[in-house]
Amino acid sequence: MRLFVAVNIPEDIKEKISDMQSRLKKALCDVNWAVADKFHLTLKFLGEVEEEVLPSASECIAKSVSGFGKFRITFSGAGAFPCNEKPKVVWAGINEGKKELERLAANIENGLEKLGYKKENRSYSAHLTLGRVRSFQNISALSKKIITLEGFESGGFTVESADLMQSLLRPEGPEYKCLRSNSI
Repeated sequence: MRLFVAVNIPEDIKEKISDMQSRLKKALCDVNWAVADKFHLTLKFLGEVEEEVLPSASECIAKSVSGFGKFRITFSGAGAFPCNEKPKVVWAGINEGKKELERLAANIENGLEKLGYKKENRSYSAHLTLGRVRSFQNISALSKKIITLEGFESGGFTVESADLMQSLLRPEGPEYKCLRSNSI
């Protein structure tokens, strides 16, 4: 089973972020855009997990987030990794709640390390992936669009859970299924 831990985003916020993504699409670049109804904030990617390990991994995640406390996040602006001038990943930024997301991801990372899951080499960077650049066709137009959206407000919501998700890879794109929702 292909698994990850995520914060799922309410539909009304997905719509606002989708509006920002639509503005970026007008640059007509070669980008594999994320599908708006599948927007989520990945906290930890576990990869392929054997079904018999699922109960212990699920319980570990639940313990790692239990008692963390609800918090609010707001989305603001757009950007790119490694930089706006040479984007590889285009993202929506997180304004309020960024530190809390980073701490929540660290709790999960530390908990799963005890089960033998390898820690990431780089630190967690709170963002919502909007798309992945496939080629540099019209890249300067995309860079300019990203800059114009730096102050774009996409709204916010209260994070109440960290969800264990299964990613089912399909020819038409991934399908996500929540296996366990863990209250924070």
